[in-house]
Amino acid sequence: LIDTFENNIDLYVKNESQIHPEFGGNKWRKLKYNLQNYFDRKHDHIVTFGGAFSNHIAATAAVCHSLKIPCTGIIRGTYEDENNPTLLRAKSNGMSIHHITKEAYKLKEHSQEFRSIISTFEKPLILPEGGSNDLAKKGVHEVIDEITDQDFDNIILPSGTGMTTSGIIEQAPKTMHVIGVNVLKNKSLDEMVSSNLDNSDCSWEINHDYHFGGYAKVSDKLQSFAQEFYDKYDLVLDPIYNSKMMYGILDMIKHGKFRDRSKLLAINTGGLQGVRGYEYVNKKIWVKT
Repeated sequence: LIDTFENNIDLYVKNESQIHPEFGGNKWRKLKYNLQNYFDRKHDHIVTFGGAFSNHIAATAAVCHSLKIPCTGIIRGTYEDENNPTLLRAKSNGMSIHHITKEAYKLKEHSQEFRSIISTFEKPLILPEGGSNDLAKKGVHEVIDEITDQDFDNIILPSGTGMTTSGIIEQAPKTMHVIGVNVLKNKSLDEMVSSNLDNSDCSWEINHDYHFGGYAKVSDKLQSFAQEFYDKYDLVLDPIYNSKMMYGILDMIKHGKFRDRSKLLAINTGGLQGVRGYEYVNKKIWVKT
């Protein structure tokens, strides 16, 4: 419990960033069973995809370093910034980085550039962008399994591609209502979440009001909110996902979205490595701690 607001609404936070400083949050959830698959099927390399500031690239490199797994990151776009903090950290964790054209990136493993890169690997495991697949969703289910208090009325989390949200919806009991906060301005997010659902007992919705302009779009208003939130609750929220979610939750409370005496659970999905990217691009501190 972090606070009780007007109308006796209690807000709790499940802080997934505490799992591990480099590969915590939903990235660990999505990687966990893919890593088990890597060892079970005796693969010899992990290859995955992401943008230049990708949380998934950073987390994959870190966990592969920890488990001594050779890995390669395929990065969207041919521009190479030698000072990019995300890719510098990935390289220091042993990840081999390859930039490919945006056209080839759209084709992923069907592109000639990709085939050329992986041709030297005997049995690589190819992980999709963001690590999103059925094994990823299995890992996300465990977020709900760990919640011992099952009388929450609402579970709220930031939603990007929707895979984490789909996993939460599938595992949540029917007494809970799940709200995914669209942080990417992804107009087809409802359909993406729905298409990833194998089953669900609970009700759910996607809220489209708090994307602040889209992926990686951050306003001074959002930064001020993140600073105020840290000053009050001693919790750093990343600029891309969780600051937008939390701003949305407090705004929805303010505007009567939730009934009186509701118990809300916010899932902080991590992504703190994105702070380095924000500070590098914007040349200013995200949150003064």
